[in-house]
Amino acid sequence: MDKNKLRYAILKEISEGNTPLSEQDFEVSEDEFDEAVIFLTRERYAEGIYYADDRPVLNKIGPVATEKGEQYLSENSTLSKAYKGLKEIKSWIK
Repeated sequence: MDKNKLRYAILKEISEGNTPLSEQDFEVSEDEFDEAVIFLTRERYAEGIYYADDRPVLNKIGPVATEKGEQYLSENSTLSKAYKGLKEIKSWIK
């Protein structure tokens, strides 16, 4: 998955309160998932993300999208359309 799409998807799920999240939810490797979450934290798009065994953990309690993160989501409407389509396709396949 494209790293920008992955970052958007993770942030969107966090903003909607759809946690816990892991790499399995996005069908990516641990490294890809971890790098995306670390980016979101470093750039201050999300906060409240904890670490265990040197990996970010997106539990039910904690992660939230910041105001900057919410702005990022609204400014990337093309990614939003692609993500909505991807979620719909995944729900049909199940």
